[in-house]
Amino acid sequence: MTIKPFRLERYYTLYEFTAKYSLCNSDCEAMSIGDLLALEDGAQEKFNNLWLGYTETKGHPALRRDIAATYEQLSDEDLLVCTGAQEPIFLFSQAMLKAGDEVIVQTPCYQSVQSIPESMGCKVMDWLVKYENGVPTFDLAELEKMITNKTKVIYINTPHNPTGFHFSKEQQKALIEIARRHNIIIFSDEVYRELEHQPVYAISGFGDAYENGVSLGVMSKAYGLPGLRIGWLATKNQEILEKVAMLKEYTTICNSAPSEFLAGVGLRNRQHLLDRNLSIINQNLPLYDAFFEKHADLFSWYKPNAGPIAFVKMNFTTADMAFSQRVLKEAKLLLLPGGIYDYPGFFRIGFGRKAIPEALEVFESFIEKM
Repeated sequence: MTIKPFRLERYYTLYEFTAKYSLCNSDCEAMSIGDLLALEDGAQEKFNNLWLGYTETKGHPALRRDIAATYEQLSDEDLLVCTGAQEPIFLFSQAMLKAGDEVIVQTPCYQSVQSIPESMGCKVMDWLVKYENGVPTFDLAELEKMITNKTKVIYINTPHNPTGFHFSKEQQKALIEIARRHNIIIFSDEVYRELEHQPVYAISGFGDAYENGVSLGVMSKAYGLPGLRIGWLATKNQEILEKVAMLKEYTTICNSAPSEFLAGVGLRNRQHLLDRNLSIINQNLPLYDAFFEKHADLFSWYKPNAGPIAFVKMNFTTADMAFSQRVLKEAKLLLLPGGIYDYPGFFRIGFGRKAIPEALEVFESFIEKM
């Protein structure tokens, strides 16, 4: 298997833990194990007495029930617990695709949904974002024109990283109707689901809404627990689930018992985690509003209605990679340049962490000196 270097992860490997400040993190504020266990009576004692044996390949039944509670129709039998988001993306692609298949990818994207099918000999077609009056959109009519009799999977991400775009209920329904007409699987990265800024923007998971929909979830983003490395696939299609589970026996086999236990605590108290993280987002968004209004000659952005990230357009000629490197060198502040996504002229920002106000002050000081 020959695969391209993962540019985003390479970038973070090089700079995430050396930069003093960051404006581009895609997750929400994390917490300590002690703080998490304190959310549930008796959790500390149960954690101390946890048996450190092997766990079930599909995930502990109790954890699968806790995950199923976040969906409308799916049960614990419709779930496979994995390590983070990267493992299920990799395993799904390996299980469901072969050389010569075609896939359509909502783009810009998390690179693995392009690079893994490409490494297998699949044809990857980019369903590219369009900006209309500064608002990101994805043209469904254009999507349908891309479909052929070789199209096997449409990979989507909603709320979308990095643009902040989120499908409406009407758009979701139309997308499912297109996929159903052509008997195509929708693989939906939903790592920011339940982090809608207002309830009106919430939509069903695609695994709930479509018989050939596969929802990807994770504890890392909306819930702010990336250190647990717990993710999952949720789908009504048992054939897909079984094929992926069989491949998982060649990778991680099973998950970390402490992580599964802690993930269950987090999910049973997920409203507390979501309220906490939405509070941080709601405190940070007005700061970005004021910043971008003040510096409208240099930057423009679309403020999302869901999730903790957005894409910022640079209204000047400096390349985004060069600009980000200069900010890093001179201000010790990390931005994620759009070139990492093959979408130059932009950079990604995040607003799900408590340190954003300080980092934004550092960035503004840099801009005023620039």
